[in-house]
Parts: sequence; structure tokens; C-alpha cells
Amino acid sequence: MVELVAKRYVKALLEVMSTQELQEALELFETIATLFEDPKIRDVLLSPEIKEERKAQLLLDAFQPDNPKIVNLIKLLAQKRRLSIFPALAKELRVQLALRERRFSGCVYSDFDLEAEDLAKLEEALSKRVGGTIQLRRCGEYDGIKVEVDIVGVEIDFSRSRIKKQLIETILKAI
Repeated sequence: MVELVAKRYVKALLEVMSTQELQEALELFETIATLFEDPKIRDVLLSPEIKEERKAQLLLDAFQPDNPKIVNLIKLLAQKRRLSIFPALAKELRVQLALRERRFSGCVYSDFDLEAEDLAKLEEALSKRVGGTIQLRRCGEYDGIKVEVDIVGVEIDFSRSRIKKQLIETILKAI
């Protein structure tokens, strides 16, 4: 539900703002979204005992956005009691900007170190496949190698245990 509401607001922002303004909005939304990780600040921003105008003014005073569109959005979200959607707004705006600019980031999971050259080859191959630019970074351990680019829905997975299992199944079928 929150994601659907956030998509509507982001759609409206995409129609009225330039790419530079959207980048600035994204930075601000991500910063505000981090406030919701602190229970004390979240309680203040979501408290029914504090007037919505005061909550909006707290955010505006803390971050002092230059863009009147962002100022109006913060006031509107406070008025409609929707300040809690900032994390979803940040996430959706990040996705939409990545799709607009065709710049994506992804993760590589493996149990061995990849050379920079190998990582560059993976980035180049995936970039050609999705028609954009992909930046990959090492994110964690995996039994084999796994590449994920969430925004475009790309996932490549070579698991040693899965390959071993398939090999055993093939041998058993042949017997």
C-alpha cells in the first residue's frame, strides 16, 4: 500500500522536475528516510499529539530545501499524515532515476576474490544485455558466484552445490 502511494508521488515529481532537481530530492528523501530508523525521531514524526504543521516545519528547518516543489511536497505529506512514506519515496525515486538514466548498480556474491578485470568484463557484458551502464560491487559470500541487478531484474547464479546435484541426477538417469 505504501509503495503504491509513493509511486504516485514519484510519478508527479518526474513530470514536474528536472533530472538535477530529482537527484537533489533523492538525496534529501534518503536522508529523511534514515530518520525513521531512529525510534525516538520516528515517534516524534508520527506522533498524533504533534500538529502536522509543526512536523513539516521541523523537517524544513532541519534540511532547508531550496526547491519550492520539495517544500510543498513536505508540507503536503505532513498535512495528509504521510510522512512515514519517505523511505518508500526514496526507494521508488532511486529506481525511477536509474531507469531514466539507464545506470544500474548490482552485487556480486562469491566465495573467491574477483579480479578487477573480471568484474569489468561482467559489467560490460551485462551492460550490453540491458542497454545501459551497470556498476558491480562485491557484496558477500556465496557457494559459487551470483550476480544481482535488482532494478532490471537480472540474476545470474552458478552454485557449486546445484551443479553437483544436477551432475549426480544426470549420472543416475544414465544408469
